[in-house]
Amino acid sequence: MAKFSGNIRGNVVTTIEDFYRLEGEWNHLLRHIPGYLPTMTFQWQRAWLEVNQDQILKLHIFVFKDHNDRLIGVLPFVRTQARILMKKLNVYTFSGARDQIQTLIVCNQEHQIPILLKLLAHFYDTHRDWDLLTLRRLSASRADDIYLERILKKYRWPFSVESHLRVPYIRLQGDFSTYLKGRNRHFRHEIKRKTNRLRKMGELSYQAIEAPLSAEDFQQFLELEDAGWKGRNKSSLKHRPHLHGLFKKLSLVNTPQLKLIQFKLLLDGQLISASLCLQTMDGLHVMKIAYDERFKKQSSGLLLRLYEIEYAFEQGLKLYDFSGKEQRWMRAFTSRRHHVMDYIIYRKTFVALIRYLGFTRFRPIIKLSPFSEHFLKHLIKD
Repeated sequence: MAKFSGNIRGNVVTTIEDFYRLEGEWNHLLRHIPGYLPTMTFQWQRAWLEVNQDQILKLHIFVFKDHNDRLIGVLPFVRTQARILMKKLNVYTFSGARDQIQTLIVCNQEHQIPILLKLLAHFYDTHRDWDLLTLRRLSASRADDIYLERILKKYRWPFSVESHLRVPYIRLQGDFSTYLKGRNRHFRHEIKRKTNRLRKMGELSYQAIEAPLSAEDFQQFLELEDAGWKGRNKSSLKHRPHLHGLFKKLSLVNTPQLKLIQFKLLLDGQLISASLCLQTMDGLHVMKIAYDERFKKQSSGLLLRLYEIEYAFEQGLKLYDFSGKEQRWMRAFTSRRHHVMDYIIYRKTFVALIRYLGFTRFRPIIKLSPFSEHFLKHLIKD
């Protein structure tokens, strides 16, 4: 691949100590990135790396600076290992890519394509200890998607697009009352009816608790989540040690760039719904939510969502992000969507190309059956 020109200079950070030294510059960079995501912050990355260091074979954080030596971009990558059949693959991926719904290259939009090209040049021209480069949870405009695909096709590098998620969000304009009036009449009627039903059962109250959370508050959320369907299907934080550890660390974070807030809905002092949200400089992002299933018909989780949105308006924030893939009930709240893609880029090695052929050639022609689904699911194991 041809070398890409430009004034952007890059180097790679490979030790946790050098990563820690980036904190000041990283925080300064975020001030110039409107609408940045929680996962783009130094605080989130630090928590994730410290919790998952036992699974990381190599830290590989790309740091980009301009001609004045000012930080303009960061791409936090790690190297992990996967298996295809009995063969090992070296995989480079965004840190925490499987623990989040969205990732953005940490830079201004104007620098995203040049930095992405620098990244590709590094792996194509310089680096050799990789089989898969996974740009998972990459949020980008459709124009950026087309540009990336055009570059990959131009240099004939195998790649696949393995998911296309839509993530709802609300652009906060005006005030909460105006927003609510803009919802359809049936939705507003249902909210009023379910609120009244709960009020007949007892006294309703809401709370917003900023980090650092007490051990009791954090434990209350864990117990509520585990008591419901997430506990039954083993997807609650109690059943996912690394994710539990990540949110335990985040529950203590309260900085200008990122802070965790726990929202609660109580009935006569009893917790019936709770959430863990991350607040950035201009957005509120829902990360986890749980509710007491005895109050499912009263939609206690939905009522808590409305309280979070009202809180975001009161704080003067510009964005409320559902931070999860689109579900039917979210359409009553908003019609806006982020587009999130998973790109897998393959180095031309034997094991990588087996994986590429399996997912791009064989999967479309294999009829769905218990055997074929099982085979494809286990074609690659992270």
